[in-house]
Amino acid sequence: MANKILTPITLWNEFDDSLPIQCTVLDEKIDGKICYRKLRYFGRNVGGVRVNIFALYCAPAEAEDVPALLILPDARQTAEFAFMERFAKKGYAVLMPDYRGEWEAGDEYTIYPDAVAYANFRAAGRRLDYADDTAKETSWYEWVAVARYSCLYLRSLFESSKIGVIGIKAGGDVVWQLAATCDGISCAIPVCAGGWRAYRGINKFGETTELKMDDERYRFLAGVDSQAYAQYVKCPVLMLCSTNDSRFDADRAFDTYARINPEMEKTFYFAARYDGHIGNTGLNDLDLFIDKYLKGREVFIPAPVEIGVEEEDGQLVARIKFDRNGEVKYCDVYMAEDNPDSPTRDWTKCTLLHEDGDDEQVFALNAYEKAARVFVFAKAKYSCGFAVSSKIAVKRLEKSYSNSQKKSRILYSSKNGSDSFTIERFDKNVMADCFLDNSVPPVRMAEGPFGIKGICSSYGLKIFRVNDARYRPAENALLKFDIYSPQAVLLQIGVDVLQNGNTVRYVCNLRSCGGECWVDHLLNPKDFKNEINKPLSSFQDARCITFYSQDEFCINNLIWL
Repeated sequence: MANKILTPITLWNEFDDSLPIQCTVLDEKIDGKICYRKLRYFGRNVGGVRVNIFALYCAPAEAEDVPALLILPDARQTAEFAFMERFAKKGYAVLMPDYRGEWEAGDEYTIYPDAVAYANFRAAGRRLDYADDTAKETSWYEWVAVARYSCLYLRSLFESSKIGVIGIKAGGDVVWQLAATCDGISCAIPVCAGGWRAYRGINKFGETTELKMDDERYRFLAGVDSQAYAQYVKCPVLMLCSTNDSRFDADRAFDTYARINPEMEKTFYFAARYDGHIGNTGLNDLDLFIDKYLKGREVFIPAPVEIGVEEEDGQLVARIKFDRNGEVKYCDVYMAEDNPDSPTRDWTKCTLLHEDGDDEQVFALNAYEKAARVFVFAKAKYSCGFAVSSKIAVKRLEKSYSNSQKKSRILYSSKNGSDSFTIERFDKNVMADCFLDNSVPPVRMAEGPFGIKGICSSYGLKIFRVNDARYRPAENALLKFDIYSPQAVLLQIGVDVLQNGNTVRYVCNLRSCGGECWVDHLLNPKDFKNEINKPLSSFQDARCITFYSQDEFCINNLIWL
């Protein structure tokens, strides 16, 4: 079978999931009406040796025929009770297997037979991103096999219950295969898993958009990549993605969505400005989605927003159309200019011009007068609580518009609100290395001395605006900004620069006095050093600017001089 191109059908149609699971409970406790278990059960047979799966189980202590969830973490992560118990408290029985395999410490991991040692994430090598033999001889096949036997285990506990699957990042790619090839799944939620792994590093709208094809690439695209499975999906799907995900090109995410079996209910949501993470809005979507398809709750699931870029009365605008079956509470439209690299785009909120009835809105796209292309997407929240997004629309600009903008030295002022800034570090209140669970907006405005507001975040701040030609600095530019901090603060300011195809961070550690005043600072490129203490030569090649401190601080008036 070597070198054979396998499709989702031919790869999985003879998979043997008839072997006994033989579960062993390693540990069990009941705390606050929630049952916690550590388990081992068997997976597929490889040359006479069974895969030995380690998993965590969490459910209401009195669980009988409750709905069940299978959660698959990212391949770099393992099972964790913290995320599971969130759903157990909502009445779900939750199973979270480890599939990354052997790790640095402990023995709570899935044990793979030596013949498929590449199923261990740390030993995956080329089996992760290439199908040198066939799609079956990849890490992905073994990981999906773990997921399939995990579904069987859940079914053995709850014969009549509905089962949903949630997959995070690489786990989301596993979910695509599972939802297409495994019967008995009631809904699937791939999170930050947009497919097109074979196209990594090839931007959809870059100078080179085509993948160099050979037999190996055909094998990977046909039998491993998620978009190949979308057309075969057998259950409703909610896609949750982030616009600045560094693991895949967000421009291609909706291409995967569009391929989903049209007979299945489906919808889509983008978390704006996040990299591989989803905020409270997306998490709320997930809750509503599983409530509908696992508990039978009446929930209206809107279709994705429709978007078009056009000219209206001499202005460049985005026309937004909503699902007529629902009532829209609000809509936000975001625009970026020229940058084909989706992870480093500066997404700026657009201004509503007018409404056309209940189901259409028109937003101004105030693009730079020399911009050659705009990227635009919208997201809308409905009265039912569900939020959906549009695809990322793209339009080449071949003329000037009455709302075209001039070049600017002002990267940020408080007049912009929280626009364009995002989180620097996802290092707190994050579940399963993906879901940001915060009771307050992670990036927000705060009032400083003299009633002057600034922008702040306990996660640090990051701005990609320097990528846009409109805001790119002159060769000898200096960076000026104001800081307010109630106490003395050590602020780490970073500038990311692309050098020889790699992103290099240059850092300036700035001490600023605290107190009830705004303090202005002026920095030149040489104030920033890389890890070998080499100074930055110019701000012109910057891809983003970051601010981080363990102490409270606000930023205002970020300007090039």
